[in-house]
Order: sequence, then structure tokens, then C-alpha cells
Amino acid sequence: MGALVAVLQTDDSLLRCQLERLRSHVSLQGEGDTLPLAYGFGYYAAGNVLLGKRPSGATAPLALPELVGKVDSEALLIHARLSSGLALKDENTQPFRYRRWLFAHAGTIAGWEGIRPKLLSAVPDHLRRQIAGESPSEHAFMLFAKHLKDDGRLDDLDLDAATAGRALARTVRQLEAWAREAGEQKASPLVFVATNGRIMVATRRAGPLFYALYEGIVPCALDQIGLDTPESDPRVRPHRRVKAVAFATRLLAPNGFIEVPEGSVVAVSRSLQVSVSSLNGP
Repeated sequence: MGALVAVLQTDDSLLRCQLERLRSHVSLQGEGDTLPLAYGFGYYAAGNVLLGKRPSGATAPLALPELVGKVDSEALLIHARLSSGLALKDENTQPFRYRRWLFAHAGTIAGWEGIRPKLLSAVPDHLRRQIAGESPSEHAFMLFAKHLKDDGRLDDLDLDAATAGRALARTVRQLEAWAREAGEQKASPLVFVATNGRIMVATRRAGPLFYALYEGIVPCALDQIGLDTPESDPRVRPHRRVKAVAFATRLLAPNGFIEVPEGSVVAVSRSLQVSVSSLNGP
């Protein structure tokens, strides 16, 4: 199992301010305040997709700003590993990256031993070769990539969020079909989030997921901008204009977060328009 937080926003220079805002709203801990075994995060800088992965070993949870550090990016995906079923190594630490895509999964895949050979048979060779670890979540990522490739949109930077959302929904439906064939009756928690740095898509199946829409960061504790800071201050305008969408699997306080309906896919466009639809769509 795992916990995740994701942000898509309009001003890469204000990512740290977004994380400071989220500090007291979201959590990467598990039930009973279980501390993560490892953290990972992915982001975009100067046209590159970058990953930061680290074992925890901490006696207290890391807050988002301290975990990520001084990073500028319009998109960020953070994952905290909460179970010890796999070896603690970078190859098993989420999020996973393939080309421009980042992918994370908060959950498990029941019946995996029966599903794995079918999944490996379904994805093309070049995607199978990208699987570096043992995580079922990384395998699910390659199934998502396969659906994007089937649509001819895997490397399309102008890919619309709705098409990506449908590919992620097909990924969930296929995994569930294979699970039923393996004799699993109970739905697995398939809470997925994927981004190419321009759009973001997420699914909620049998696990918690919330999202929030933000306009502006005034006041901003990090940059010490208050409601009385004059408009002539050059920092104020960017803080007023920035927009963001955030996802989280665990909340410390609601603070504007909306629960994603069970069995839904959420698609966030380049302009941060959010649409929610059924996983059982086309």
C-alpha cells in the first residue's frame, strides 16, 4: 500500500508555495499514523523528467516542503511507501517514469500471480523491457502506456486529458477483468495518478482519493505575503494569478478538498479544467 499527493499548477516557480499551503492539509502516513518506509517524487525541469527517491528511516513523518526541497515545476507527483512486501530499492520505489510520463499507485493488486503473466503477454516487448523492479504498480504503468500507444498518443505532448483518462480507465477495467479470471471477487484498491507534466489523470477504485482546486496563494506564509501586502510588490501578482489542482489520498483537514466518487476517473486539462466521469465509460 501507499499514499500519494499530486499537484498540477500554472507557475513552476510557485511549487514550494503550493506545498507549504498543503503542509497542514494532507498526509503521507498510513492508518494509525504509520510512518513511510520510503518516499519518492517526480517533477519536470528544463524539459527533463526528474526523480527523487529515498528510504525513510525517519522517526517522524516528512512534511511535503522538506521532502521535495527547492524544486520548481508545474507538475509534481509524490508517493510514500507504507508496506514492506517488496525489497526496499529504487526500482520498487514510486513514482515510476517512462519517457514524459510519471505514474503512481496507492493500493495493491489482488490475484497478482495470476494477473502478471497475462499483463506481460499483453504489453509489447519494448514496454516489458522498461519494467525494472518487481512492483505490480510498475507493471500497471506499462499497461497504461500500452493503451496510450494503441491510441497513437504515447508521445503526444498535445494529448488531451480526456483521452489519457480513458486510457487509465481501460487499465483499471483490464486489471479487474484479469483479477476476476484469477478468482478474485473483491475489488483491489486501484488509485492511480499519471501525468506527462502538462495534464494529469487519476482513478479511484476501492481506495480513498480527493482533489482540490486552488486560485491564488494570498496570503503566502513561505514568501511572507499578507493580505495587506501592497499590489506594487512584484511578488503579489504571480501569487494572485496562479492556479492549481491537487490530489491526495489522505487528508489531515478538508480545506476545500472534494472526495472523488468511487469508480471514477478524473481528467485535468492543460488549462486545469477538471472533469469526472465513470470508469465504465468507453
